[in-house]
Amino acid sequence: MISRWRLQTTRERLWELLINPVNWPDWWPYLASVSHLANGDRDGIGSQHAFLWRSGLGYLLRIVMTTRRVERLRELEAAASGDLRGIGLWLIEEASADAVSLTYRWDVELSKPWMRLWVPLLRPIFAWRHFAVMACGARGMARQLGCRLSEIEEWSVISPVDEGVPVS
Repeated sequence: MISRWRLQTTRERLWELLINPVNWPDWWPYLASVSHLANGDRDGIGSQHAFLWRSGLGYLLRIVMTTRRVERLRELEAAASGDLRGIGLWLIEEASADAVSLTYRWDVELSKPWMRLWVPLLRPIFAWRHFAVMACGARGMARQLGCRLSEIEEWSVISPVDEGVPVS
């Protein structure tokens, strides 16, 4: 699943917000908590954070993110484990002289047995909730940065249900 937001801010301001996930619950409504678990190297590679997300449908998702790749002011990639397994990637690109595009690619598989069982039926609902959570994050991020959010795009590649039960 891919979300793209256009924000009237700088790469530097956006980067500082992204690399401090323990503060995300201050502005991301569906994020119940973030706990710092481990430091990474000087670039942050290997750092770990535990996220507790509210779905908006009565269930919680517990996910540990381990930073795998960092390209300062451009890319931040982490591996997810826990209730979801896979990769999350933030990409920051110049959109105009006074704006950046922030893209998040979330390529995961479900770990919770009940979700895996019901994914053939509930896949559209899971995707809908993911995008609702992301849109709230976009608006919260803009408020936190004190900038304008001028665009939200989202799309998903729904693959056939297979043994791996991908959600991306």
